[in-house]
Amino acid sequence: MAASKILISIISLLLVVGCVLGVVLLIVKSGDDENNISTSTKTAESICKPTEYKEACNKAVEGVAKNSSATHEDYILATIRATADELEKSLEKATAAKKDLGDDKKESRADLETCEKMIGYATDELKQVLKVVAETEAISLAEQIDPILVWLTAVRSYQTTCVEEIRDEKLKKDMQEGLETSNELTFNAQKIVYNVLNIFKDIGVDLGDIKIPSTGQRRLLDEAEEMDQHGFPSWVPSVDRKLLGAKKGGGGGKKAKPKGQGLFKTPPPPPLPPNPVPNAIVAQDGSGKFKTIKQALAAYPANHQGRYIIYVKAGTYSEGQIIIDKNQNNVYMYGDGRQKTIITGSLNFAIAKIGTSQTATVVALGERFMAKGIGFRNTIGPAGHQAVAFRSQSPHTVMMDCSFEGYQDTLYYHAHEQFYKNCAISGTVDFIFGLGRAFIQDSEISVRKPEKNQASMVTADGRMKMEETGGVVLHNCKIMAAPELAPVKGQYATYLGRPWKPAATSVIMMCDIGDLIKPEGWTIWESPEGKNNHQTCMFREYGNRGPGANLAGRVKWGGFKVITNEKDALGFTAGTFMAGGTWLPQYGVPARLGL
Repeated sequence: MAASKILISIISLLLVVGCVLGVVLLIVKSGDDENNISTSTKTAESICKPTEYKEACNKAVEGVAKNSSATHEDYILATIRATADELEKSLEKATAAKKDLGDDKKESRADLETCEKMIGYATDELKQVLKVVAETEAISLAEQIDPILVWLTAVRSYQTTCVEEIRDEKLKKDMQEGLETSNELTFNAQKIVYNVLNIFKDIGVDLGDIKIPSTGQRRLLDEAEEMDQHGFPSWVPSVDRKLLGAKKGGGGGKKAKPKGQGLFKTPPPPPLPPNPVPNAIVAQDGSGKFKTIKQALAAYPANHQGRYIIYVKAGTYSEGQIIIDKNQNNVYMYGDGRQKTIITGSLNFAIAKIGTSQTATVVALGERFMAKGIGFRNTIGPAGHQAVAFRSQSPHTVMMDCSFEGYQDTLYYHAHEQFYKNCAISGTVDFIFGLGRAFIQDSEISVRKPEKNQASMVTADGRMKMEETGGVVLHNCKIMAAPELAPVKGQYATYLGRPWKPAATSVIMMCDIGDLIKPEGWTIWESPEGKNNHQTCMFREYGNRGPGANLAGRVKWGGFKVITNEKDALGFTAGTFMAGGTWLPQYGVPARLGL
């Protein structure tokens, strides 16, 4: 048993090293030889075989492989040092370019500041992955592969955002070249982790009974056993159900077993009581401790443990951009209802001249951000073009009974896993978009009236590679025309989505689709770099209803398919697509993990 635990721990640790730089050079043998390291050419070839950028992979392994007396620590230190060097080079390049700009280059300066932030996020999350796994005695490899891929996908997302939000073409090209190596290494790492079982078999590692499921092949929950009559997994504590407004009854049963903090900086907070006492009350009329949300967030205590609960009373709060900071973890913000407690702003790309990620009215960065009964708005209108109401890169975002109102780019699921329940989302162009993994359940999706000669797309996903953990699923939602569009919907083209990136993944499942959707259902991404995305994406429909669900005129792309059986559809449920059963129960969310 002890040897097995050591084996799992060593493999897990070096997988993360592979995540950082694509370096996994450890051959583990049974018994007393389990720490033996092979630097053979065959090992290097096996490690690099599944990667796309083999030159970068070979260069990464050659230095350590030449040292016949290299220890485990040597490999780890070399990979950390190399990774840090690449990130530092990119950061220095952005900082130097910013200093060289004249006073009249405010837009470019802002873009490079965004780039600096994104590189910082990537660095921080890579270090967290390595730190946590290195300090853990034993980790179940089968449970860690998918979370590692989630965090690696986030790292790639930040690098992509850094480059894409630079508007000056020369600066963009320079930063793209500066991040080229780190991007290649990130993609290589994803390939290595995704194919790790085959790699270890190839180099002669006996993994025994260890099974590493591929992304999308996670354990399915037995709904008959695990779900109660109100849609809860039976192990969700009744106090957590009450927190998010679930109906009483059917409770009891098993409680969720603690999952540990995993890749997070903080452990999951304990269940909240039925009527939790807020840490902060915000009210414009002075009846609370604070008059603004920003003041309540500023009062977040250092080293706070558990949930930090903010009750925002009814009112319209216009405070500029509100940010839940990286160090403000486990924030739970609730209001008096999405039409009563409203957070509004008007930051935008076209008029204010700022990058898309910086236009959000509210930005969630800290871990496990939750909100209930709040409206998030960007009111600039169609003329502002990209104008985000809510952007989240918070690992395990949960939003319930909220609304997100805007036009282009309303809801931005920037990174990590996010779950939206019983929400209302409205917009025009690409108004549900992102680079993370989002699941939207039992929600109202309203298409608004766009600008003249402009088409609307409900989704625009940014998954780059099939090995990444990304995509968006709309499950049991209603897709309809907003009141302003309904009388003239025939004058505007509306689609279920378009493929922002080559492996874009959008799934419309068991939804009620109105007659505003064009018969072809989906449309292409028209930029030169995205002209073939419709052939490589993963767009799926299953069990939809309503006039817009008619499949007779759908596109004939290589990337589009109709799911025709329940078995395949189960791969896109909350329990499978984003392993919801391993984390949503901790939040007390009334999520349907199956169909």
